Amino acid sequence: MNIWDWINYLAQGLKKAANESQQNYQQIHAYVDDHDKETLNQVGDLVHDAIKIRSPGGTVYEITVDNDGKISATKVGE
Repeated sequence: MNIWDWINYLAQGLKKAANESQQNYQQIHAYVDDHDKETLNQVGDLVHDAIKIRSPGGTVYEITVDNDGKISATKVGE
């Protein structure tokens, strides 16, 4: 094998490795993108009647909204 054959063989191997790497990258991105969209859709579908939130001081409040869109907070346990 002369030097030019060896260089050609090396170039073909590097090209194959680069192509496979690009394909793997694209497959991983497609999987992650689909997974992220599915997660966002699941989060977007969540609807709650009330949400409980803890204040920095440790008091728990229940946050609700009435039919007019007015938000109210009441202390849990009262």
